[in-house]
Amino acid sequence: MKSLVVRNLALVQDAPEDRRFNFEVSSGEIVVVLGRNGSGKSLLVSCLAGQRVSHGASVKVCGHEVFHPKSRPSALALLGVMFQHPGLLRTLSVFDNVALPFLQNSLGLSGHLAELVGLRLDLLGCGHLAEMGSEALGEGDKRCVALARALSGTTRFLIADEPAAALSSETRARVEDLLTVLVGRGALDGAILCTQDLEFALRVGTRFLFLSNPDPATEAIGGVREERTAATLFNHPHPPEISAFLSRRKEWQDETSL
Repeated sequence: MKSLVVRNLALVQDAPEDRRFNFEVSSGEIVVVLGRNGSGKSLLVSCLAGQRVSHGASVKVCGHEVFHPKSRPSALALLGVMFQHPGLLRTLSVFDNVALPFLQNSLGLSGHLAELVGLRLDLLGCGHLAEMGSEALGEGDKRCVALARALSGTTRFLIADEPAAALSSETRARVEDLLTVLVGRGALDGAILCTQDLEFALRVGTRFLFLSNPDPATEAIGGVREERTAATLFNHPHPPEISAFLSRRKEWQDETSL
C-alpha cells in the first residue's frame, strides 16, 4: 500500500519536467530527502503539507488528495508536519501546543487528553517541560516539542524538516529509535525526513532521494537527481555533486555496512 503518492509537483511556477517531483512512499518506509542548502528541501515540505499551491500537482496521503477541496481536510488530518522552524505558539504552554491537534480533531475530550499528550512528550524525553511556556525553551527542546505535536492528533504520515537539528546526542538517539519503531510497528504508515545530516539519515532511512542542485544558469530548483536504497547508497557510482556530498562524510561508510 502507498502511504504517500506525489505526482507532477513543482516547487516554483513553470518548472520544467526534470524539476518536478514524482515519487511514492510505501507503508513501512522512511524516505530521507537529502540535498545541499538551497536545493528546495524546505519548499518541498511546505508543498507536501499543502501550504504552497502547485498547479496540476497531486499529493495523496493514505489515498486522500491534499490539493482537492473536498478531501483536503481528511488528508491534512492524517499528516503530521514538523517544519524547519518549530512554529510553537508562544502564548501557549508546551502541553497546550501538543494538545492542539487532538482538540482540532475533537479527540482527547473524554478525560484522556492529559494521557495522550503526556505520552508523546515522555516518548521524546520532554515530559518535564509540559507546564513551561514555549518561549522559555531552548532550540533543541522547541524542536522536540514540535515533533511531539506533529505526532499528535490523527497523524498517520510524518513529514519532518531537519528533525535531528540542535538535539543533544541522547535526544537525537531517542528520536532515531522512536521514528524507526513508530514506522516499523505501523503506528505511522510512513515518513519523509528532509535533512543534510547523513549520520541521522543512515540510522533511520530505508530509501534516499537526492535533490538536484539549483541550475546555475536559470536558478531553477526542485526535482530528484537520484534515488537509492540503503543497500546501494555507497556501492554504486554517483553523479559528481552527490559523490561530493557523501565524501564529506566518508567516515560513515564503514560504520553502516552498506
